[in-house]
Amino acid sequence: MIDQIELFSIGFAAVIHTVLLLVVLERVNRPLTAIWLKWALTGATMWYVASFFHVLLRQTEGRTAAWLDVLCMTAMCGGLLLLNCGILHAGLRLHHTGVTPHPNRDRRYLAVYVPVLFLLAIGAGIAQSPSRDFVAATRNYQLPYVLWMMTANLTAAWLFIRNRSRTPGDGTVQRFLLQFAISLVVVTIMVCIYLGANVGATTERWLGLTTSLSPLIPTLIFAWYVFRRRLLPMVFERTLAYGAILLGVFYLHRLTISPLMEQINDRTQFDFVVVEGILLVALVLAYDPLRNRVREGLRYLVSGSVSEVRDATRTVSIALTQNANEQPDEIAQRFVADVQQALRLNFAWLRLSSPFELNCNSAEEDVLPAESLAHIDLQGIKTDQWVDRSRCVDPVLTSVLRDLDLISIFPVDHHHVRGHLFLGLPRSADRLTDEQLNAVKLLVDQFAATVHNRQLETARQSAERHAVQQEKLSMLGLLSGSLAHELRNPLSSIRTIATLLKEDFPGESDQAGEVDLIVSEIDRLTETTQGLLDFARSKSAGNDRVCPDVVIERLMKILSHFAGQHDVVVTCDLSLNGTTTAVAATSLNDVLFNLIKNAIEAVRG
Repeated sequence: MIDQIELFSIGFAAVIHTVLLLVVLERVNRPLTAIWLKWALTGATMWYVASFFHVLLRQTEGRTAAWLDVLCMTAMCGGLLLLNCGILHAGLRLHHTGVTPHPNRDRRYLAVYVPVLFLLAIGAGIAQSPSRDFVAATRNYQLPYVLWMMTANLTAAWLFIRNRSRTPGDGTVQRFLLQFAISLVVVTIMVCIYLGANVGATTERWLGLTTSLSPLIPTLIFAWYVFRRRLLPMVFERTLAYGAILLGVFYLHRLTISPLMEQINDRTQFDFVVVEGILLVALVLAYDPLRNRVREGLRYLVSGSVSEVRDATRTVSIALTQNANEQPDEIAQRFVADVQQALRLNFAWLRLSSPFELNCNSAEEDVLPAESLAHIDLQGIKTDQWVDRSRCVDPVLTSVLRDLDLISIFPVDHHHVRGHLFLGLPRSADRLTDEQLNAVKLLVDQFAATVHNRQLETARQSAERHAVQQEKLSMLGLLSGSLAHELRNPLSSIRTIATLLKEDFPGESDQAGEVDLIVSEIDRLTETTQGLLDFARSKSAGNDRVCPDVVIERLMKILSHFAGQHDVVVTCDLSLNGTTTAVAATSLNDVLFNLIKNAIEAVRG
């Protein structure tokens, strides 16, 4: 019973410390945490993870299991040393520089981590020990470690308590430092009691388990303090998920693998750890989702540029949004250059076939001539997928991609924007990950949408400019018509006066000729203004309802002076009594004006 409780408790503590370490090392939290905190959590994580595997392996037979157990116990020692070094580093930093997460570097603090250098000697001693028990295998190093642990923990606790007043805030940090210092003292006392007490085997097991879990006390205090800073909910979510996986693997191992392993070891003296390793590798290789996860995880672990690629991809997306007002060719050229830089490719080439022909190449020379693309069935590439050389099942297409030094082809298809994006080989001679390929696909879709929206915006602006121009022309026509209308009446009066003036001069005199010139110019100007008025006059879809009596009365008032000059008396006998007729008012006005004027002139003659 105690074995299962020990394995479960240490495994759960390992999960908590692992998740806390991952949270601290996340990009968003990295600038907010000091280096000593990272080292202290690394040490605690090493202690619990190695302890968990030590509990699993200490009863396992075989040489491989024995060597793995030695490595686990060595890692346990390294975790304890690193944990105490990190705590002492924290106390000294708080005493000298306060609570600043990243103060100026001081190499003198490296002296705090000198005990870690003895790890190789400790590991050699553990390897030479015949015991598989951690306490027995490290008995020769317990006294120096206890002295070092007491010095580090008690000094750090004293420094935490002494420097509480230097911390700003409402007292939360002061209470945290006090609680953390007390927990360090409690852990130190528990370790001393466990190593110095002489009790029975069962009591020693329980006391050893309690002592092993004692570093969890300051960790939980730290986690509670972080919870007040709204960081722990994310920790709880991951801890529950990882803890459930750990419990499932633990009970599956205990119920199925452990009995089978004991039987095989008893009958064949075969090291079953090797079989477990082979089965685990076979499971990873056989199950595609698990294989992809392991591959991506190893890639992120080995490659240091994954976070840089993510940031660069985010930068490309932001650049597309910020430069959406540029011309489509400028957007395309910038996009190709940004993709090449983000993915660290030898080249990137964009070819658009609709709604306009466009070729953008990040390289100085034409790396993909048109005749080379004739060997690729671009129409056969689905619009929602892409072609990746490392995953292509078509040997002919794979050969063509290899000859053209292409790693991937992405279709561009958004409304009327169609084409393809060709990506050259990465400079690191590595293939693109699934995350990178999906990111490029999203960027391609965003680029196509940006170009499409830019075209719509250009069409809208053109329509607005055309509408404004039409409105200006319409306004100019209205102004011209108004001006022509205002000029026509004065011109008519001037012509009438000039005609009357001509009668005062002899027909062959120079004055009569000058008056005729004035009349002809007035007629020409009247014709011009009439043309402007006709041009500006809106075309009516039908005739207006006009009363002829009203038009005649208005014209008689206008021409009465003209009739008086000719000694002509004009009388009206209007009998329509308000009857209207369907006719254009302007046309009727012109016709009646000419009739009355001609009648006056005829009577005079």
